[in-house]
This record gives sequence, C-alpha cells and structure tokens, in this order.
Amino acid sequence: MAVIKTQGTNVYARKGSTVTLLTCLTGIDLGGDSTTRIENTCLDEATSKAYLSGLSDPGEGSLTFNIDTSNTSHLSLITWAQAKDEGIEFFVGASDGAGVIPTTGVPPTTRSWWSFVGGVSTPVPSFEADSIVGYTVTLQRSSSLTFTPKA
Repeated sequence: MAVIKTQGTNVYARKGSTVTLLTCLTGIDLGGDSTTRIENTCLDEATSKAYLSGLSDPGEGSLTFNIDTSNTSHLSLITWAQAKDEGIEFFVGASDGAGVIPTTGVPPTTRSWWSFVGGVSTPVPSFEADSIVGYTVTLQRSSSLTFTPKA
C-alpha cells in the first residue's frame, strides 16, 4: 500500500504568471464541498420528499503558519488576505515525488497534486503563552478540488 505522508508537502500559489512557493506552512485545510438539494416532490407523494442534486458549493478551509517576517511567502499571504484576493490558483504537491509548478500552471507528473482556484481573506494572528505567533488565513475555494495522482 502506497501512503502519502504530510511531511514533504509543498504548496504553490499562482497569481497571473507569478508562482509563489508557500514555505513553512504548519497546516492546510482545503474544506469540504456541499451540494444543494432541489426539491422535486410530486403533490401526490404522501410519505417522503424527492430531491435532485443541485450545484456544488466549494468549501472553505484555512492555511496556518508561524509568522516569520523574513519569509516573503508569509508576508505575501497576509497581504493577499488583507486585500481579499481571489482567482489564485493553488497547487498542493504531495510528498510522493518532486517537481515544481511552472508559470504555465500545469503540474508535472512526477508527484501527486491537489489543485483548485480560490481566494484568501481574514488573516488572524494568535498569541499564546510560551509560544510562537501563529497566523490563520481563510481559504475560500471557488472551484472543486482536483486530485491528480503521480504518473
């Protein structure tokens, strides 16, 4: 059985033709999609309602990191989140291989990938005793999540 470990995961954000490696993230939650239900019950139905599947509502998740002011990807995430940037292409590269996202945005087949389009907002710092200042950035997907296994 081939398992994929979380250690060694890389996250890339593509805005326009610029690809940024988001380094030293401590957590990634891509959120779950929900599907609306469209009622399709006939008036003569006496016991239960009938439904059709509706549109998919892409999930909301988060990216977390311990702030490092010398890490430009941390500062970029905070800036993007404060501006509520949308239309960012995200690529999460699994630890089962190597390879980076080129500016074309087409993931190489040398590792497994999760990809989606979304936006970021609401950068929230957290302060706890005897700890490092952490940040959580809300991630709102605007597309479904696509998994592409390693070739």
